[in-house]
Amino acid sequence: MSFSFNERRAFLRHILYGGMGVAALSSVQLSLMQAAFAQSSSATDYKALVCVFLFGGNDSYNMLMPIEGQALIDYQMTRQNLAREYPLEIIPAEQQIDGGIGLMPELMGLKTLFEQGHLAIQANVGTLVRPTTKTEIMNKNAILPADLYAHNSQQLTWQRGAELNQHNTSHTGWAGRAMDLLHSNSNASFIQNVSVTGHNTWQSGINTSAYHVNADAVETMNIYKHHAYAAIRKPILEQHIYATPFSHLLAQSYNHVVKDAEDNAQQLAIDLSQLSPLDIDTPTGNTLASQLARATDLIRIGKQKGLSRQVFFVGLGGWDTHNNQISNHPKLLKLLNDALFYFYQTHLAIGAENEVVSFTMSDFGRTLTSNGGGTDHGWAGHQFILGGSVNGDLYGTLPPQTLTNEYALNRGRMIPTTASEQMFASLAQWYGVGAHQLDDLFPNLQYFNNNIDYFSV
Repeated sequence: MSFSFNERRAFLRHILYGGMGVAALSSVQLSLMQAAFAQSSSATDYKALVCVFLFGGNDSYNMLMPIEGQALIDYQMTRQNLAREYPLEIIPAEQQIDGGIGLMPELMGLKTLFEQGHLAIQANVGTLVRPTTKTEIMNKNAILPADLYAHNSQQLTWQRGAELNQHNTSHTGWAGRAMDLLHSNSNASFIQNVSVTGHNTWQSGINTSAYHVNADAVETMNIYKHHAYAAIRKPILEQHIYATPFSHLLAQSYNHVVKDAEDNAQQLAIDLSQLSPLDIDTPTGNTLASQLARATDLIRIGKQKGLSRQVFFVGLGGWDTHNNQISNHPKLLKLLNDALFYFYQTHLAIGAENEVVSFTMSDFGRTLTSNGGGTDHGWAGHQFILGGSVNGDLYGTLPPQTLTNEYALNRGRMIPTTASEQMFASLAQWYGVGAHQLDDLFPNLQYFNNNIDYFSV
């Protein structure tokens, strides 16, 4: 018996939200539920997908810039006091834009990876519901994402890979839905789906949710620690958790959750203690690098345990550069560069460079024009895709950085020339999602050309 993605979702919603308790299910219903949760992929290879979220909205038009010629003049005139200098050339003049394109000097490590063919740059990508033109927007005929320039709503739209309530995706993210398609929860390790930076929607599915870890330590019950009576409390609490019978279903369920959480934390501490250290120094003072170091630890453990798929979510804040952008944005780019370059070196060290792909997301791009000290909320921006299996190149279209071009709205808010769901579709297919499943996973993909492939040779 087989189920489509939507059929599985409908069946599970009927059970979980329709008032039918698991204890009341018949054997036939239980078999249907198991089939709904069943793994739909027979993949035995290993792959990890790592989302690096840049919270606040990265001004990526000051991350990738023209090198010379009219394109550079346009950039300098539009960016005003925010214009940067001395970019590191990555794309020669004959491609995309006269005069060539370069990354900022703080991104030297990523430039090296681009030259090695391991870094893809997706240009001018953003959230879209339908292909959209400037004329349609000016005439108010366009179908636009909700709350387009608001942090919370755009973070959620990026993480959902859909607009609110499309195909009932409002409480799920595209990584969680992909894992629903590919995995069975009954035998999945708790480190299959891991967040190292708190709660997010990207990893939430019907049949999966993120296990939260700390970048620096394994968190166990607070009652065990930092208390004068911890030694007395610990055996009492463990007796209560592990040996006390509960008759009430809610008490049983709560106790099961607490027990699993403590068991998982203790198992993780054991697994981490048995890892041999890598001969690679983690960049000091770099919180993103620390999160990625923990992801590398869990990738090593996941591979040892025979997992075929893992997803990780890490993040770096501070990108909402309304003020002090001239001094703050280069520092953020340096943190991002050092963390991603370090992460790739760990892939090499453990022989997983072709099995791990990391990519950036951010709330939105920013205005091309300066507000005096920084930039304000925009729309499209550039994103990185990194890994040994990536075909390094510049993808998409780079519109001129002028306020009169066909993609520029007021103050230089750039209309995306690539939809975020087009970017996600290539990542999802690499991860193992079938081409026939993509329209269910990304509801708006059907309105765009699904012709982006970061992994073709």
